[in-house]
Amino acid sequence: MIYLKIWILFIRTLFSYLLYPNSKDKHSLSGKKLFSVTFRCTEKNKKSFIFFGKSLIRCVFSGKISMKEACHVYNSGKTFFYDNDFSMKKENERISHIEYFLEKRISGSVWKDLLLGYFTIGDKIIQIFFEIVLFLFLFPVSLFVKYKGSVGFILCEYIELVNLVKIVKKNKIDTLYYYSIYEKDSNISSIALQNEGVRVVKITSLTPLKFWNHTIVAVDELILCDMNQLEELSTFKDTIQATNVKVWGPETIANSAKHYLNQNKYDLNKNVIGFYSTAVYLREYQGNIKQNFGGNENIVKQYLAEYIKNHVGTKLIIFPHPREKKKVFKDRVNEHYKAFFEGIDYCIYNSLSPSAECFEMVDLGVAMYSSVIYERLYFGFKSIMMPFGELGLELPGETLSHICAKNKLDFFRKMDVFMKLSVSEYFEETGIRKSPFMIKILNKTGKE
Repeated sequence: MIYLKIWILFIRTLFSYLLYPNSKDKHSLSGKKLFSVTFRCTEKNKKSFIFFGKSLIRCVFSGKISMKEACHVYNSGKTFFYDNDFSMKKENERISHIEYFLEKRISGSVWKDLLLGYFTIGDKIIQIFFEIVLFLFLFPVSLFVKYKGSVGFILCEYIELVNLVKIVKKNKIDTLYYYSIYEKDSNISSIALQNEGVRVVKITSLTPLKFWNHTIVAVDELILCDMNQLEELSTFKDTIQATNVKVWGPETIANSAKHYLNQNKYDLNKNVIGFYSTAVYLREYQGNIKQNFGGNENIVKQYLAEYIKNHVGTKLIIFPHPREKKKVFKDRVNEHYKAFFEGIDYCIYNSLSPSAECFEMVDLGVAMYSSVIYERLYFGFKSIMMPFGELGLELPGETLSHICAKNKLDFFRKMDVFMKLSVSEYFEETGIRKSPFMIKILNKTGKE
């Protein structure tokens, strides 16, 4: 019985961590991850015992779900992908990402956010029984852990995993490309999948592994999306247990790559700087962020404005975050940047096309911190970040430090140096790894 089998796996995993918290066994590491903070839980509910109790009610009263809605079958093959937060846009991006590198069609997809519920009345009765038993086990544990909201989500994750395994068995899936592996149940889920004979291929995001993906177990193949993540693997050799590793590229590569194929778009627009925003000031305005990242990003804008004023003939293009492109914020956005850059030659990129499709518009990309910078580096465009270290984000490894400024003096110095370098010279100077895509293109243009 699937319900009993998965229930036993949860109990084994949780006990493995509670009894052996420092163990590097895959079950112990998976249990530790289950107790960690989750993006699915709001700041208010992270430590809420009441939310833990409400989670049981939510699961017990979850409604009937459709296998057809949760699992999209494209063809008769057995290779699917698994992700969270379904949307047509995301589905198309995932399909394009996988098929770009595999060079063959994917067979279907399964969506985690559509798995909480029951397929039949029989399922519902069994779910209620096992949910209550699991709740009774977790109740005393929840009294002593930091993130009680995360414990509550274990009840949801149990049902979602059972339904995932049901779908896998029904569709005879033999290979699953696993996205959103930052979710805290990604490791126990992959253990369950491997127990069913499924080959699990986990795919990271562009952000450094140290932030959300430093514990990865039960993986047959690990796909990295950024060249700099290769350096991180040695740091997490005990908690990232993958013998087979490949580097692909950004998740949006299928759409972005065509803008740079067979075209000489490098070393253009000298004396044009691009600023890539994270819209932190808008997040703070809406109450969605507590950290002082907004203040740090404003400092970068101040430094950037001063640098351009001291370098006559230098232009600035601001690439707004998608949040800033919403009409409701138009006036606020314009006033915000005017306060920093009035008096210099600047403009705001207002095209509906993503900034990843026009990297050649600027010679040097600047950000406090942005995943767009990793995309620029992958495609072979010069970049600089100023994440403010311990006061902001402490980036991993030695290599990234060469493109990060520590203070105003360091920022100005690196700006001067990087602006003068060609693309090839920049990558040679900084030691940033060239992606296979970049090497291929630069070879074709004769710049390698």
